[in-house]
Amino acid sequence: MQKVSVAIVGAGLAGLYAAYVLEKKGIKDYVVLEARDVLGGRIASTIHAEGKVDVSGEGFDLGPAWFWPAFQTDMARLVDELGLETFQQFETGDMLMERSSNQLPERTRGYVNSPPSMRIAGGMYSLIDALYQRLDPARIVTGQTVRSLRILEPSIELLSEDAQSQTVSYSADHVLLAMPPRLVESQLTFSPALPDELARQWKATDTWMAPHAKYIAVFDRPFWR
Repeated sequence: MQKVSVAIVGAGLAGLYAAYVLEKKGIKDYVVLEARDVLGGRIASTIHAEGKVDVSGEGFDLGPAWFWPAFQTDMARLVDELGLETFQQFETGDMLMERSSNQLPERTRGYVNSPPSMRIAGGMYSLIDALYQRLDPARIVTGQTVRSLRILEPSIELLSEDAQSQTVSYSADHVLLAMPPRLVESQLTFSPALPDELARQWKATDTWMAPHAKYIAVFDRPFWR
């Protein structure tokens, strides 16, 4: 069993930022456990090269793409602290709106966000990469799917599975679950069990934009300009 002071479950933005804060506070005894083999969670980017789209650390955003500094002040502060370049989302022009599949799209006047939405140069994954570069890589463990948490006073036992379905155990003084509440409720086993009301609340908590999908269309030239 591996012992740590803090175990962070999930290496998306929340998990990596938590590790970043620990590092700034001088707390080095932590581990970040991520089920997938890539970091970022819902933040994912691709690049387009020679007609192929490959997963990469920069490029087109498949997940979150914008942020609003006027509203998301903590995010704006982090982006500035990490020295990331930003630019305003291009919004000039009309829109095509398809109301149904059996009607031609309608051209309508476009709109401009106020305050403006901003993007990060290189794609939102630049934020993930910047955080990762400031962490100890040995503390980030991918391919570890946490299955259960059990209180064993005075610590908490975490059991996870690696890609070969081998069980790995950790003992932590503190656990931070950096996952959507609904996934925590459905994918992790707790001992003792979660209070019924808390479990219901987590199960009923929607994951923002989860039902949506994105696609990327790449053209030889910007014919719409």
